[in-house]
Amino acid sequence: MLKTIIVDGDKGGVGKTTVARAIADAYVNAAANGLPVCKVVCLDADHTNPDFCGAGGYEPDTKIHDTGLVNLDEPKNWLELVNALESIISAAEEEEVRIIISMPATAKRAFESGAGEVAQVLSMLNAVPVWVMGRTKDSVTQLQSRVDTMPRQFEHGLVVTNLFFGTRDKFVLWDGSDTKKELIGSDDWLETSLPELSDLVVTKIDRTPYHKAIESGTGAGGQKLGMGDIIGLRAFSSRAGAAVAIVEKIGG
Repeated sequence: MLKTIIVDGDKGGVGKTTVARAIADAYVNAAANGLPVCKVVCLDADHTNPDFCGAGGYEPDTKIHDTGLVNLDEPKNWLELVNALESIISAAEEEEVRIIISMPATAKRAFESGAGEVAQVLSMLNAVPVWVMGRTKDSVTQLQSRVDTMPRQFEHGLVVTNLFFGTRDKFVLWDGSDTKKELIGSDDWLETSLPELSDLVVTKIDRTPYHKAIESGTGAGGQKLGMGDIIGLRAFSSRAGAAVAIVEKIGG
């Protein structure tokens, strides 16, 4: 079975890459997180700042089947994406495949200007929207806009609050919104919180995938991680994996 996890948000800097990496890491550690063993494909659509799959980021290894940089700014690019993924889509007829796409801050343009083509691609890829909720009103209104523009494709999904930006009670605009009442009040949308990771560890590992940093004991540029760094990263990986693993429950 194929499931494509679209990690989106209203602007750069809300933590989309961190959430995408946490989801990829959850599938890398599938058994520990109660997830099926899958062929994992990581794609980075943020071509101006590819922290997910750019240099030093996710690349094919024994746990990640494939990675790539893609441009999804225009509707035609989504059609090209399907062409590029034909072999992966075919493989999903016989095995579990999870594609994780980290979206750019400019995603709004493609979703709103090419609803027809983009909607069909999302359906074909069995997409699960993951919205990284910020603390601003715009984060709520843009999620509502996605739901209004593509109601079928956004009939289910996951909202993630990133606790790197403050404790859960700080997301007051989201909590008081009609959008939350509509979505989380149903059985189709779920909500979770990503735990905070130490600023020092974030700086040391930079784009390094969590599983690689833990296994090698090194971060960006081969920088050696301290024992405390590794313990903290392992704890984060475990907590984050448990938090985002509920994405597997969403959709068909």
